[in-house]
Amino acid sequence: MTADHNNTARPPDGETGLSRPELQRLISRNVAVSIAAKAFYLITRFFLPPIILAFVSLEEYGIWATCFILISYLGMSAFGVSNVYIRYVADYHAKGETEKISGLLSTGLTVVTALSLILLAAIWFCLPLIIDAFRVSPELRQTAFILIFGTVCVFMLDLSWGAFAYVLNGLQRIVEQNLVWVATFTLETVLIVVMLVAGWGIYALFYAFAVRYLVAITVNVFLCYRAIPGLSLGLTRFDRRYLRLFYRFGAIVQLSGLLGMFLRSIEKVIAGVFINVQATGLFDVGEKFPVMATSIPSAMNAAFLPATAYMHSHGRRDEILALYLKGARYVNILTGGMMGFLAAFSGPLMVAWLGADPQYALAPFILSWFTLPYQLNVLTGPASAFFRGVGQPVRELLYPVAQLLLVALFTGLGLLGFGATVPVIAVTVAAAMVVSAVLYMVYTNRFLALSQGMFFTRVILPGLLPYGIGFALLLAARPWLPAALTDRWQAAAVVLAAGAVYGLATLLALFWLVWDKEERTYFRTRLGMIRRRIRRRRS
Repeated sequence: MTADHNNTARPPDGETGLSRPELQRLISRNVAVSIAAKAFYLITRFFLPPIILAFVSLEEYGIWATCFILISYLGMSAFGVSNVYIRYVADYHAKGETEKISGLLSTGLTVVTALSLILLAAIWFCLPLIIDAFRVSPELRQTAFILIFGTVCVFMLDLSWGAFAYVLNGLQRIVEQNLVWVATFTLETVLIVVMLVAGWGIYALFYAFAVRYLVAITVNVFLCYRAIPGLSLGLTRFDRRYLRLFYRFGAIVQLSGLLGMFLRSIEKVIAGVFINVQATGLFDVGEKFPVMATSIPSAMNAAFLPATAYMHSHGRRDEILALYLKGARYVNILTGGMMGFLAAFSGPLMVAWLGADPQYALAPFILSWFTLPYQLNVLTGPASAFFRGVGQPVRELLYPVAQLLLVALFTGLGLLGFGATVPVIAVTVAAAMVVSAVLYMVYTNRFLALSQGMFFTRVILPGLLPYGIGFALLLAARPWLPAALTDRWQAAAVVLAAGAVYGLATLLALFWLVWDKEERTYFRTRLGMIRRRIRRRRS
């Protein structure tokens, strides 16, 4: 660690907090539950788009995707606030300062609620211009207005009162938070299907979305009051001292988040402005698998921030560094294991998912090109969690600023040289994502005094190995590919068969070529525990 960390905060005299094994078990449990929840979410979202597109047009689906582009930007208006909650609730909880948690939450709720009302009024007046910018058909303009504004209203409610989910995260009650999340998105999924079948059309997605967030907010409020018996909220607890946290720590994280969210949907915005709203929907469909796949390792990153803040409060620098390196390694291995298959079998996968409809012909191209960029994007998560956890979020600004400049450069040259097409936008934005992520990781390793070569061999290479396995398997499957690209059921058969072989081959390759002795021993131990449980159930 560099000299920047010499002033690490210490706990009060006599207070040691959780021991290292206890904290490791807590982090492992939080990560495991988060990954399981994300995996289940991935399964539900895998089946939703084909069902939705069977009841609504691609343009209507594009409008729904546009809703989430807009609310993603609005969500970033409270991104810094949410990270203040997580970071400082973890800090105050480690020190037993419940009164400070009450003051922080009361101040944050007041600020974000006021901001939400202002933004809601601004959206009402600006929405017609936004609809014009995305070239929505005249017959769907009213639908677009209702969907976008209604979605914004629901999201504004979550921006303020959704703070209780971040408090649970800061308390490291990530298991409870995820159980609420799983229950509510499952409820949303069921409601979408039921209302689509009942003939509610694209509005079914909005109504289900609204119910989901209302239920989640209610349950999270209850859990926070139960977890913190002395919690007390109100306008009287608004304290300007806490505003400094939001202005300093929160504002920097806010700027980074705004840039990051803008960049995570920049290709959809470019496609909508330079082509049409159908192109926006095509990018949304094409990137669905990489986005959903990275949501699983992102759950690991979410657990690193409160853990890092807790360690930082107790002056445990070596544990923070070990968490960063090991976390990055596991994030990349897990993400690469999924992305290698998606990149290689994008064609059959898309046909199995959406059918061989010509309007989705470019979706496999988009999917393949965005696998590595999204993998490297999620790999930057441990670095950002580290900088936020130790109270130095300004350093993470390098990543979004570099990516913004590179997107402007690469995409600008692409549009000027080759015109506004889906492939040009996909390739240039993907290249900018890769280069900026690499620059950020090199910078972080240098700040931590970590060897770049060691990071490359321990973290980067293991996540690239699955790509080689995936494309080797694709070459072996060439005789079955022509039929798989024209028939949905044959595509599904190829995907399932290739997926099974790929999964086994990747696991064996990781076991013998990548994992060290400790990791192989851990895997054998866990596998033995699973076998014993199965035997006990059979007996």
